[in-house]
Amino acid sequence: MMWKKFLSSIGIGSVKIDTVIPKRHFIAGEVVDGEVIITGGQVAVPIQSVVLQIVYQFEEIRDDSDFSIHEKELNQLTIHLDKEILSGETVVLPFQLPLEQHCPVTEEKKQTFLRTTAIIPQSVDATDQDEIIIKKDE
Repeated sequence: MMWKKFLSSIGIGSVKIDTVIPKRHFIAGEVVDGEVIITGGQVAVPIQSVVLQIVYQFEEIRDDSDFSIHEKELNQLTIHLDKEILSGETVVLPFQLPLEQHCPVTEEKKQTFLRTTAIIPQSVDATDQDEIIIKKDE
């Protein structure tokens, strides 16, 4: 059992999260809604909260950075859970996260993601990332 707890603490056999949204294409100002599905791993794991972020990722050469890919958080929602997820247990968390009215449009080198992170104390946080497409209002 101790070995399973150790493996879980480094992310092996730990909880899995999957963010499910009914559509991928949005217009600025719309609400992204869906569910975060948390599935228990091999051992019980305490989850403090689940953080959902709308992240805009773009490519830009800057003098002050060694990296050409940059990120900007557009919106965030924290769902406080403070629950131990048991082995094999499934927890479903519905959510709604609005997009800014002036949200950047998806282009070739400019993408938007819905990033979900389960905050797990003293362990590797479980994450999921899904691309969403932001289109102009037509």
